[in-house]
Amino acid sequence: MKSAQRAVLFQGGLLVLALLGLGYIAWQRYHPPVQPTYEGKTLDQWIADLGDPDYPVSDHAADVLADAGVQAVPVLVEACGQEDIRLHRRAAAVLIRIGTPAASGVVDALKNKFLGQRIEVVLVRLVPAAVPALREALGDDKTGEAAAHVLGLIGPRADDAVPDLIALLQRKQSPTGPRSEAAFALGHIGEPAGDIVKALSAALRDEKMEVRQQAAEALGWIGPPARPAVPALIATLKDDESKVARKACQALSFLGDSESAPALLTAFQDNRAEVAAEAGRALWRLGPKAEQVVPSLLSMAQGSIAKSAHPRALLASFGPRIVGVLEKALRDEKAERREAAAEVLGRIGPPARAAVPSLVAALKDKSSAVALTAAMALAQIDATRAAAAVPLLADSLDVPGAAVALANIGPDARAAVPALIAALKPRKDAANQEALRASARVALARIGMPAVPALIEALKDKREGVAPLAGEALGWLLPPSKEAVPALRETLKNDRAHAAVYAHALGQLGSLARPAVPNLTDLLTDPAVRSEAVVALVSIDADQAPKVVPLLIKDAQATDEKLRQAAMLALARLGPAAAPVVPSLAILLKDPSVALRKLSLVLLGEIGPASRSALPNLVAALSDSDNGVRAGAAHLLEQFGPEASEAVPALIANLRVAQMEVRATAASTLGHIGPGAKDALRPLLECVLDPDANVRYAATLSLGRIDPQFAKAVPALRDALRDSSPDVQLAAIDSLSHIDHAAAVKDGVPVLLALNGKPEDLSVRFRATDGLSELAPEQAKKSAMPWLLIELTDADPSGVNYAARLLAPMEPGLSRELILALAGQLRTPFADKRAAILHTLGEFGPKAREVVPDIERMLYDGTPGVRPEAIRALRAIHPARLKDLGVDQP
Repeated sequence: MKSAQRAVLFQGGLLVLALLGLGYIAWQRYHPPVQPTYEGKTLDQWIADLGDPDYPVSDHAADVLADAGVQAVPVLVEACGQEDIRLHRRAAAVLIRIGTPAASGVVDALKNKFLGQRIEVVLVRLVPAAVPALREALGDDKTGEAAAHVLGLIGPRADDAVPDLIALLQRKQSPTGPRSEAAFALGHIGEPAGDIVKALSAALRDEKMEVRQQAAEALGWIGPPARPAVPALIATLKDDESKVARKACQALSFLGDSESAPALLTAFQDNRAEVAAEAGRALWRLGPKAEQVVPSLLSMAQGSIAKSAHPRALLASFGPRIVGVLEKALRDEKAERREAAAEVLGRIGPPARAAVPSLVAALKDKSSAVALTAAMALAQIDATRAAAAVPLLADSLDVPGAAVALANIGPDARAAVPALIAALKPRKDAANQEALRASARVALARIGMPAVPALIEALKDKREGVAPLAGEALGWLLPPSKEAVPALRETLKNDRAHAAVYAHALGQLGSLARPAVPNLTDLLTDPAVRSEAVVALVSIDADQAPKVVPLLIKDAQATDEKLRQAAMLALARLGPAAAPVVPSLAILLKDPSVALRKLSLVLLGEIGPASRSALPNLVAALSDSDNGVRAGAAHLLEQFGPEASEAVPALIANLRVAQMEVRATAASTLGHIGPGAKDALRPLLECVLDPDANVRYAATLSLGRIDPQFAKAVPALRDALRDSSPDVQLAAIDSLSHIDHAAAVKDGVPVLLALNGKPEDLSVRFRATDGLSELAPEQAKKSAMPWLLIELTDADPSGVNYAARLLAPMEPGLSRELILALAGQLRTPFADKRAAILHTLGEFGPKAREVVPDIERMLYDGTPGVRPEAIRALRAIHPARLKDLGVDQP
């Protein structure tokens, strides 16, 4: 009985508790807890005010949230993940103001991958406050990998975390990701911070490929202080994984220890092509410290080109330093060694001019292969001293490269005209026939007037391709040949199948070809040749442009891809001369078709600053519904500089767009507008905390260019010196140099020295050195000259060009060496790089007269942008020669 009563009482108690619980839930639902308020508003309300476009409102909200301290951290972190990019930036700024109390909450956000990437910029700026929290997070499975990565972004300022990172790296039971990121962090923190090199050297033997790869890369980041790791890295060259072996090659090159050269030479012979290529680049990067391997490389360079191409390319990368060794090899008893030496000298090009006498002597070598290789090398090194090679080259046109050599020699190769004319004719038994015919055409054009009678006669040749090739050569003649005009007009009438070729040739002859205007006008009705006819007519008579250029707009909108591409290429070739179509293109910017609006931007870009009448339409396009059009319009506005000031409000609005490219181009364009964009200073200052590094870079760079008196930016710019992006750091120094030069020197020079000495992206090292040259020239010379001199032989012409530009003011005595190095790079197949090199050569002025023949060859370059740049260079270097050539247009 008592037990039954107890059961009833127990059940009744449970019922009461359940009812109480339901009642509490109902009460909570209709009576939510009262949120604490700060100056009469909740934190959520202050966050809403933080995003207000009215700056006094948002500034007051920022002050209140900063005063709230740790209590505000959760809502601020949440705001960083919102779509409103302006709110994100403002919330990030408040978190940084809160400082140490915010660190733990921000680090905890790393558990969310998307949010973690967004708040990296906050953590990097919170140092040193963030380091303890990040160290603690290393042991958490959810945050360890991201925390290690952020510590790496922080770099040397995170040296307190080294013991924890080493422990994580050595913790074999941990996942691969966190351990690999630990190696990344250790490399970026670098010595002297503990036993980093020892730990990374041990990690080169780790069972996980990702850990070994990152450890090797990290040692390269540390650079020369990591030289105790050389033996371990040499052993790693044999790693079964190519990725690891490649990183070991890179690291050894950055450590700069000559004892690694023999091991790298062995790796250069690895069966794995990617490892061999990286080993070769590492040997090149070692510079003089790797010259001990030159004799071995010469032995490897003997034999067929297919077998020896890579060793020869590597030898050439050592540049003029090994010319003496190669000259000696020209006298070796083995013909194969002599031939290899001659070919490598040719690859080195103009910087090998000291070897010209030895090569002239080699023209009489008892080996015909050596003699011919020496002849082609002479044409590459110094065409003005290669006349003795012409007979040998003319007799060897079936050999690849012989006709190109004659083209290099140019006017002095007149004795080869009969052989070159014969080479225009098709032959069934000729290998590489098309390449030979094309090279023969260029050679005949370069020889000039002595070739005119033979070329005019060749226009009558009925064999396939002969007349068009002769026509092309006549069009490229310098000075232009008046005798070529009637011959080309007649051939145009009789050979309509190749009308585009003859139209192009007549256009090249310029005003001399005015009698051909009716012939070319007749071609405008033929879609297949219309674009070429338009370009020719405008080139002959600029007054033709308003009548004929609009035809290209219609073709550029055609459905036929071939027709459309031809029209766009024609507009690119015309450049500013195509200005009459700007109004039509401006109308296209309002077309319903996104594709046509983008096409209009492309074509306006080809016309360049001459399209300024389209400014209002470009400003309107900044509000286009398509982000690609918005970004493209902003990019085009850059070329107008201060004239584009009416675009400032729309550009400021685009700083808030979710799409990164739109924000970045808007920020960049505001900087190009300059003082007329002062209304953008405050929005740009907020962008310094944008989650995207490209936007931070553009905004940071623009601040100093808009207002050199904007002192309010100095604290933010100083903070940006600690950004995880080297580009942003460089931009901060640039702006500081305009606004607060003393701060740029004091705070910026150490950053520049660090960037100059690290295996960064090469453009970063170049720009860091550029900044050092301005702020601390003696330190720039001491720290950068060794690697800049190596860069003069880079396979990438851009590297050679940038190195030469930096070295020229640094060491004026190097002018000749720099000019020859640049001239050698004019052989690059990349037109934009040829144009850039020509621009730099022009800046040397009369000092560059020695390479005028090399520059003249670029006058025969039909790629848009190259010939005009060659003309500008010659005008600065040797204007009399330009006049002799009959080039009277910019």
